[in-house]
Amino acid sequence: MPAVVFFEYLVWQYGDGIREYANAWLNIHWFLWRVFSVPLLLRTFFAPFRRTGEHYKRGFDPAAIAQTFLINMITRFVGMVVRAVLVAVALLFQTFALVGGALLLVFFMTAPLVIPISVLTGIVVMIV
Repeated sequence: MPAVVFFEYLVWQYGDGIREYANAWLNIHWFLWRVFSVPLLLRTFFAPFRRTGEHYKRGFDPAAIAQTFLINMITRFVGMVVRAVLVAVALLFQTFALVGGALLLVFFMTAPLVIPISVLTGIVVMIV
């Protein structure tokens, strides 16, 4: 009876278990992609920061036009920098999730071997 349970566990571990692990791993990546709103950040990459900016005044005043243009360029640059930092942080979290998920997958795959080997090693150490 214990042998049957052990083999059923192995079938689950290397069959449905891997599939469920992959689905959970993909859900984490999907969540991180959405929580940082990466598509929206990329779509509005050159938009002004918090929609701030100046409107051009009527008439021809080169100084006022240059001032408005400079303020609008500065707000767009600040918006671009903020969005670039957020995208970089999102990619950093994605990288951590990728590396961490890969390490946990290796642990998940080797757990059926590591546990009996650890028990046998403990018994040998106690005897010697």
